[in-house]
Amino acid sequence: MKSAVIYARYSCEKQTEQSIEGQIHECTKFAERNGLVILNTYIDRATTGTNDKREAFQKMLADSDRSQPWEIVLVYALDRFGRNSIEVAINKQRLKKNGKILISATQRTSTNIDGSQNLDGIILENVMIGLSEYYSAELSQKVRRGLAENRRKGLFTGGFLSYGYKVVNKKIEIDEETAEAVRFMYQSYASGNDVPGIIDELTERGIYYRGKPFGRSTVYKILRLSNYIGISQSGGEIVTNKYPPLIPKELFDKVQQLFTIKKGGSNAAIPFLLKNKLYCGLCGHKMDGESGTSQNGTIKYYYKCVHRKRKCTNCSKSAVRKDDIEKLIVDVTHKIMNTPDNISFIADAVDAYHKKKVLDQSIMNLLLSEKAQLDKSIDNIMIAIEQGIITSTTKKRLADLENQRDDLVLKIHAEQCKLNNQINREDVISYLSQVIKHRPQLLIFSFVKKVVLYEDKVEISYNYSEYPPPSDNNPENEQKYFYDFRSNKICPSPPPKT
Repeated sequence: MKSAVIYARYSCEKQTEQSIEGQIHECTKFAERNGLVILNTYIDRATTGTNDKREAFQKMLADSDRSQPWEIVLVYALDRFGRNSIEVAINKQRLKKNGKILISATQRTSTNIDGSQNLDGIILENVMIGLSEYYSAELSQKVRRGLAENRRKGLFTGGFLSYGYKVVNKKIEIDEETAEAVRFMYQSYASGNDVPGIIDELTERGIYYRGKPFGRSTVYKILRLSNYIGISQSGGEIVTNKYPPLIPKELFDKVQQLFTIKKGGSNAAIPFLLKNKLYCGLCGHKMDGESGTSQNGTIKYYYKCVHRKRKCTNCSKSAVRKDDIEKLIVDVTHKIMNTPDNISFIADAVDAYHKKKVLDQSIMNLLLSEKAQLDKSIDNIMIAIEQGIITSTTKKRLADLENQRDDLVLKIHAEQCKLNNQINREDVISYLSQVIKHRPQLLIFSFVKKVVLYEDKVEISYNYSEYPPPSDNNPENEQKYFYDFRSNKICPSPPPKT
């Protein structure tokens, strides 16, 4: 008497346990008629069959790899095992390699219960798997086509709904109860108010987001969302009939322009070299890049403590002009690093790191491992083709894998060239002595770890040091890795606003 396990699955939440019970009932009756003993049951609920990323299914395959007393995987129908012809063939081959076979309780399969081949079952099995795959692909296409048609009609197709709107009869309409808050945010920001100030005013008015005060990220997202001028993206397409405009386009464009100016650190034209490195010496918070317009219309840039910017009263740190503080840090850093001893120390460290990297060849090992997996996948598809499973999906998958392997071979060749072109110590010394002084952004990025700005001094902490990291319990050693420089060139206040 042979032993078996039952695998059952249903696809979506709309189906119920009755589907599983029905499958198990039919499989149990089939087992009784054919003298099979059921040892275990594997069940996947609300899981698609278009791929094999299923928890119970993978556990069944893993169990088959180990020594198990069962010999047969029994399913109600072949589409319960899977709807992807390539994966079905690969997983069947895995079972076969482990001495297991796949049997359906309601359909003919390529193998009989006694392990012999069923010639007409070979054709019927491939046809049924192909039909299941075709059904899944056709259903997916119909769903996508229906969603695209609804988008063209301007209907709401589900998903995230922007704040300030509501859905009425599948159409998005302006929700006047919340839309007024959106208009206030745009008008207030365009008038010069910042996001923390906007949140404070909304809270004072009793306007909340989901029962809590608005978060900064939520307000920033609202101020950048083009849905409020009627332009949205859906399904990879630009849609103009989904969201009704809530604010004038001129107001939206003005707010976006202010974002470009105020967030200078993210503007490629205005790089803030000390972004995420400059800290306030009075309260310890970061100092972010800001901008202001003078009375003659000139835009000036400076760094300002975020703690004071959020209207916290316990910090009195003045803003500092961007060009002044950046020039000071660049000049000091270049002066410190451009000594024979420091250049030699850094060159030795870089040379040692590069040699270790060459020895590790970790990237090369990952590429070679990935290529081995691709070769294995290609071999599995070739096994499926040899078994007669030749479909358009099989051909496409094989072509995709071969293209991936070709790209990987090129990457392996390029990585090999990198390993062959080793950096020598003299190149590093030449680079540090001649090249890096003309690239201040790279100089700060490579060497400066942290800059603490007080009203009368600057403390600079560097990434490279022959000393161990500073200890909070031993302040006397701070002079070894902190450098203090005083300057009267730093303007302590931003330009006045118009």
